[in-house]
Amino acid sequence: MLVRCATLAACLTALPASAASPDFAARCNALAAAANVRVVFEDHPVAYDNRHDTAALGRRSGAAASRNHSVLGVTHATPQSRLEVTARALVDTDGRVCAAPDITLHLGFSEMTVSLARELSTDCQRRVVGAHEQQHVAIWRNHYRAGARLIETRLRQGPPKPLYFASRQAMQRGLSVQIKARVAPWLARLDAGVGAAHASIDSPASYREVESRMRACP
Repeated sequence: MLVRCATLAACLTALPASAASPDFAARCNALAAAANVRVVFEDHPVAYDNRHDTAALGRRSGAAASRNHSVLGVTHATPQSRLEVTARALVDTDGRVCAAPDITLHLGFSEMTVSLARELSTDCQRRVVGAHEQQHVAIWRNHYRAGARLIETRLRQGPPKPLYFASRQAMQRGLSVQIKARVAPWLARLDAGVGAAHASIDSPASYREVESRMRACP
């Protein structure tokens, strides 16, 4: 007997008490072949803030303001991911359970804020620093957009296989754990790539270029 539910919790309470034919493994493989994986990037609008001075922005960014490097702008993003599982499951007559969940992973941000120091007194200065911060915004968005496509491709690689559990209780304990374990390494790689990209544009050469453009402002 096949059970398909909108949420994992609903599915686990609705699993049948018996009934599976002798070709249990074949039916489980067919179930897995029909499972779907989607990874969706969900953008977030940027908020802008110019209420804080360089000292406050330095504390927020974790950098120490000094004579050589005052923090004139900070881009702060809070990444978020949400995993949805729609469980398809079969129960064998001996109580074994196979599951082939549909997976939807949502990637995006709960916050994206660009803060410019209030010491920036002219439009020219704000444009120069703002242009640098927009590079950080682009890194967040581009990496998460591309990451969504990459993670979906990786999760779909190889022939789909059902997950087996000794019982309904074991499925309830283990299904979400196994799926999260599949997703977690790819999220870690995504975050590492984002961090490296941010560091590449927060280099001494980049700061010197910003300072040079600032000095050219009227």
